[in-house]
Amino acid sequence: MLAVRRARRIASLRRAPLSNLRLYRVYSSFYFFYYCALGILAPYFPLYLASLGIDPARVAILLALGPVSRLLFPALWGLWADRVGHRRQIVLISLLGSSAVFALLLRADRFASVAGVLFAYGFLVAPAVPLVDGMVQEESDGRRLSYGPVRLWGSFGFIASTLAFGVLLDRIPAYGVLPGILIASIAAFLSATRIPGGSASPPHPRRSLRREVKRPEVLRFLLATTMMQASHGAYYAYFSLHLDRHGFTRAEIGVYWTLAVAAEIVLMLFSARLLHMKGPDFWIPLSLGVAALRWLLLLAGVDPVLLALGQTLHAFSFGLFHVCAVDAAYRLFPPALRSSGQSLYNALTYGLGNLLGFLGCGALVGTLGLQGLFAVSSAMAAVGLLISLGMPRLGAAAGR
Repeated sequence: MLAVRRARRIASLRRAPLSNLRLYRVYSSFYFFYYCALGILAPYFPLYLASLGIDPARVAILLALGPVSRLLFPALWGLWADRVGHRRQIVLISLLGSSAVFALLLRADRFASVAGVLFAYGFLVAPAVPLVDGMVQEESDGRRLSYGPVRLWGSFGFIASTLAFGVLLDRIPAYGVLPGILIASIAAFLSATRIPGGSASPPHPRRSLRREVKRPEVLRFLLATTMMQASHGAYYAYFSLHLDRHGFTRAEIGVYWTLAVAAEIVLMLFSARLLHMKGPDFWIPLSLGVAALRWLLLLAGVDPVLLALGQTLHAFSFGLFHVCAVDAAYRLFPPALRSSGQSLYNALTYGLGNLLGFLGCGALVGTLGLQGLFAVSSAMAAVGLLISLGMPRLGAAAGR
């Protein structure tokens, strides 16, 4: 009898790591393919829009539909997920529906039709990442996964598709970005079909999202994360142009972008250990301070050493910051509103934050110039730092 019990115990110990490995592969593959699509969309979709003969001002309007969708819709999807459960099914609906709508761009070639497709696409794709982020955080709570080492595969996917299509688009027309994005999106959907299914409505009493958001600690957190993303506006909009104006080649510009994402990957790999040492209430203000320093380095000029140092700081201003913000959002909201909390964080940070950053840059670049915008970026990160100092102590993530 003792031998039987011992055999069962050994078998259970063997199964647990295999289960964890399967979860790791499932979630990692989702992030990889989802961000493969984004790695084509973000840098190269504007080239496709320009190839349709759409003027630059209208291209800017079309590109703004993404942040608008991320601002308006994720919280609505999150509330639905918290009310009805079945987050996996909602993720699948999101990914399949957005892929089907995006396929309409293969036939759309006018401003109005492209705008309609992009708005519908933004509505449908909005809930996928926030809901999956929340599911991975739950697995992290059960000590079966760590968010950072899983999410870093999204960064790998972004780098892989960006570099591959950078070479490919020298040989094929800009129209080729559409099937590339569509194939990666379908692969993300197929990966998500392997995500473990959830239960129906969670057994928690309903809570008011409005009441939770009014809590001072939640407001401080959301304001700080929004300011962080807004401070990236000048970087995302004008960094390449800034280097191009100073004589850097396209290959050199690509190297600097790749350096930033590579640094992000390295820090995400160690993020679980860092969160075990200190909680997000420590790392979020630190990351905001590093971001303020990073934008000052860009203000200082285009010395290759300073540029390389600034790009490695992306490890903190995005990599560690995002991992800690997802962890903080999970802890700050009660179980009955965790999908809503992740979705609201995503909406305000990457929706409102991007809108403020892009629109602010567009309004100020004529007056301040590109380098002046980096000074504003540094000031915004510093304001976010001051706001984040009032965050509550969340403690280290034991066992993650």
